[in-house]
Amino acid sequence: MKRLLCALCLLALPALAVPAAPKDDRPTLAKAVNLGKLNTARDEDDPHVGSNGLVLYYSSNAGKKWDICVTRRPALNAAWPPGKPLEDYVQTDVDDRSVFATREGVYPQYLYFATKKDRKVNNFDLWVAVKQGPRAAFSAPTPINAVCTEADELHPWLSADGKELYFSRKTKAGWRVFVSRRSGAVGAGGFGEAKLVEELPADFHHVTLTPDGKTMYGQGLLGSGRWGLFRSVRAGNGWGKPVPLDELNHPESEVGDKSPCLSRDGAILYFASDRPGGKGGLDIWWVRTDQLRKAK
Repeated sequence: MKRLLCALCLLALPALAVPAAPKDDRPTLAKAVNLGKLNTARDEDDPHVGSNGLVLYYSSNAGKKWDICVTRRPALNAAWPPGKPLEDYVQTDVDDRSVFATREGVYPQYLYFATKKDRKVNNFDLWVAVKQGPRAAFSAPTPINAVCTEADELHPWLSADGKELYFSRKTKAGWRVFVSRRSGAVGAGGFGEAKLVEELPADFHHVTLTPDGKTMYGQGLLGSGRWGLFRSVRAGNGWGKPVPLDELNHPESEVGDKSPCLSRDGAILYFASDRPGGKGGLDIWWVRTDQLRKAK
């Protein structure tokens, strides 16, 4: 009898010795969709979807430099086909990227973008081109002198009321968010001196705003040195501390998740990432914002 009890005890010991499985605190990743037909083995970056959801601008280095490309689809539920460089008068023989387009079908239509057109300084500045009608080309661009400096300026985003132009500027402290304001809501210019958005930290930039202007998505550095997507909520007269989107930032990407752009209704967030499942390099992806945790 004693031998039987001892045997039962020995059989029970391995079960008691097995440690409890460690709890994985990482949230389940939101389901992001790759723009498979559009993406290539090179880098696709800086997505910007038009107001009607049927046109998508983006940056590509598939050629000898960064080019602004555009693709169009026939319906909102259709896949995005491969894009082509935006010819018009926007294209230059230096790097061009980072578009914001005003409302589709409303003319004149304005295309804000960044280019290294000033070869003497060789930095990115913000420029704007104008399209006067549906069959017209975007005109020869002009610089937005009020915001251009010897530093790099990239990633323009015009607020829904047309009165605030947010953009990124590379400072000694890192990339920072700046904003230039104007009294009118239409036209190509009229912007005043750019002001630093002081409450937002260095290297949080490339921002996109919800239609009500109360929530901002941007890219920032994660603890691992990779880029990640963050969200900031307007608090009173300023912006709150950006919070990383842990439910979206992929732990296996090397460069990370970056370059966010909201659809005009705020329902879809486009972004660039080198996460697994892409075509190679940076690809463009999208995710529904209702999959992202609500900001506190």
